[in-house]
Amino acid sequence: MSFGLPIRQHLGDALDKYSMEMSNLTSRLTVFMASDLGVEQETLMGTFQGKTQSVAFHYYPPCHHPDKVIGITPHHDGLGLTLLLHVDDTPGLQVRKNGRWYPLNPLPGAFVINVGDILQILTNGTYKSAEHRVLPDVEKGRATVVMFQNACVAGIVKPLPELGEATYKAIDHVEYVKGNFRALAEGTRFVDGLKIM
Repeated sequence: MSFGLPIRQHLGDALDKYSMEMSNLTSRLTVFMASDLGVEQETLMGTFQGKTQSVAFHYYPPCHHPDKVIGITPHHDGLGLTLLLHVDDTPGLQVRKNGRWYPLNPLPGAFVINVGDILQILTNGTYKSAEHRVLPDVEKGRATVVMFQNACVAGIVKPLPELGEATYKAIDHVEYVKGNFRALAEGTRFVDGLKIM
């Protein structure tokens, strides 16, 4: 099997189109969120426009001993929004609420939208980043396409001023990303250290 230039070009074109559609979806979502928050649409939309995106293709093979492994360990997404598309109908994604894990079963054609830690900060804690994990399935593999949407205000991660007194410290976006990856490796949450007591 050869993966020459025509296949790479086709994949690149498809990813460019998918990226554009995910940016459009993010813009539509921010319109609803801005209305809910009582801020101008352009204010929240501007925190995402022109910011980086990254995509991940995840495949979890079937596992006959799921009690001995975990697909993805429990974590919170560090960026603005995560747009997850299930490629198949295999379950595995779970969200923690009040100390209990709840399954999120795939719906055909639906996206799972995760609020990330940056959006939690931007909204001054109104929207919360959800802890989640992935467990492997005994019989079937699971595939997803995940688009991570970054966000910040003029290179700074901070609560929107329209939302009142800040409950999180402002931090340079580059320093935020470094701190977030360091905390992830340590099994902690960087956003917790930015909370103003």
